[in-house]
Amino acid sequence: MKTSYLILTILILFSSLASCLGSQEEVSTAEFVLTTGFEGGNLAFLGVSDKINGVYNPTLAVDPGETITVTLINGGYADHIFSIPDLNLETKVVSKKGEATSITFTVPDESVELEYYDSIQNHAALGMKGVITIGPARQIVSSDEPGQTESSDAVQIDVSFQQGMDPAAIMQKVGCGACHIIPGVAGAIGNIGPNLSDMAQMAAEHLEASDYTGSATTAKDYIYESLTEPSAFVSAHCPSGPCQDGLMPSYSGTLSMEEIEAIVNYFADTPAGEYAMAMDNNSEGATAISAGPADADAVDIVRDPTDLPGPIGEREPETIRLELVTSEVSGQLADGTTYTFWTFDNKVPGPFIRVRVGDTVELTLKNLPSSMMSHSIDLHAVTGPGGGAVATQTKPGGETMFSFKAINPGLYVYHCATPMVAQHIANGMYGLILVEPEGGLPPVDREFYVMQGELYTAQPFGTAGALTEDTTKLLAENPEYFVFNGAALALAGDAHALRANVGETVRIYFGVGGPNFTSSFHVIGEIFDRVYDQASLTSSPLTDVQTTLVPPGGATMVEFSLQVPGRYILVDHALSRLQRGLAGYLYAEGEPNLEIFNGESSGGE
Repeated sequence: MKTSYLILTILILFSSLASCLGSQEEVSTAEFVLTTGFEGGNLAFLGVSDKINGVYNPTLAVDPGETITVTLINGGYADHIFSIPDLNLETKVVSKKGEATSITFTVPDESVELEYYDSIQNHAALGMKGVITIGPARQIVSSDEPGQTESSDAVQIDVSFQQGMDPAAIMQKVGCGACHIIPGVAGAIGNIGPNLSDMAQMAAEHLEASDYTGSATTAKDYIYESLTEPSAFVSAHCPSGPCQDGLMPSYSGTLSMEEIEAIVNYFADTPAGEYAMAMDNNSEGATAISAGPADADAVDIVRDPTDLPGPIGEREPETIRLELVTSEVSGQLADGTTYTFWTFDNKVPGPFIRVRVGDTVELTLKNLPSSMMSHSIDLHAVTGPGGGAVATQTKPGGETMFSFKAINPGLYVYHCATPMVAQHIANGMYGLILVEPEGGLPPVDREFYVMQGELYTAQPFGTAGALTEDTTKLLAENPEYFVFNGAALALAGDAHALRANVGETVRIYFGVGGPNFTSSFHVIGEIFDRVYDQASLTSSPLTDVQTTLVPPGGATMVEFSLQVPGRYILVDHALSRLQRGLAGYLYAEGEPNLEIFNGESSGGE
């Protein structure tokens, strides 16, 4: 990879040299090469040339009036673009891994800051933004005057010192924290510790108040001034009591000047009463994201409901060795519609894991080199830190392993637990592990494996083409699709429908990956003879149940006998979800049983 970037940089230099020979071409005196990637679960620009190499969302420092070239390389996930709104400039869109585009322009003759960001979808809100500084850096010097930050070393810090530093995470350190936080996401910053949007509004209001006696003239400078005494700031502006809206009023540290600078530069240097926050894709006037062409090479990611190992039965505890592979694959979401799924073993849900109580499981997790994200696994059947997630945070191309003893019988969900955890789950990273009790389960004729999940696409339900994820909708819990086994109506087509015969007993292992919605699982036209509520296999089952509740990250086991032939529909009885792709078919074949059901029409004229 480094060789590719070196070659690309040489090509850029050669191109610049060649342009010097033409009188009509701009001459570039500085080149910056960026690629797209992830840092801490957030999207980011990554510097891959010269002094910015390895820096996330680097500050691009140039001289007034300088002509520069910026090259953007797609690191391999989604469409991206490099935009400078103040200059009304942007590159072409790069869509495929390794695709590159360049833009050459002349910066203003004055010492200013220019923001750059990715204007596609909500990428800027997810972290893809930085600053171009023109001219000398802002100085932070020792001073007794109001509005200045003291420093015994009288150091100079670049006005855009936010390379790899997230202001929300820093403010969590100061005290408005200890609850959930999703750095870099506009909606989360506006509602979860700390509330930076309210912080900006508060600054504007204080500046306009008649009793303000400080020297700040902008919201940005007011925040700068306030953070010189962070404990007082937290005390005044964090709510009291336990976690409230994601905030908690515990002062736990002091800020370095670098950290103060990172927070300050989160805000634009605008007049009092005005402030700038990260782009919110839900805001009025947000541009709808169109779908690209469907991927002709997309694969079937649907886990067939019969794809599960057979009963264990009577045996002594053993050591079981498992290997799971995490992958990011283009899959078929619906007819003419594709989506990039994140999977265990290329299917949704992941493999059905079957062990018995007392078994020792040695689990190896491999993450394909083609992955853009780190992945992990948290099995709810595990007793230990993170359910295994702490031990299995696995980078692309990496491999991890841990072992655990199955000490509690039951049916348990497993899922990826790499931040943002909900994003990994929504994209398909969940499955079930069955820990059979000693002696096994009562025999049945048919067993099926079904899981429910949600997908949050930037495009509306039913849009054809290659759809993209939308984390703003994810955080708002506003899915476009509800699915069984990964795709819209996946279990309603001939390829993956459930099939059995009249007179047979059926067991469905049902779980909810989620990440957000509870299922009211129901089979239209059948009554569950037995429901193992909350997947407890050591409690007496419920009997004669019509619909059973299964929460996100939960499971159940239902059993019933087929007495009448026909097609039975699996649904979530929150039936609006039927219209968003959530239905499956169970076909029962056999002779009619008119004593129980006579379906002949007897209507009038």
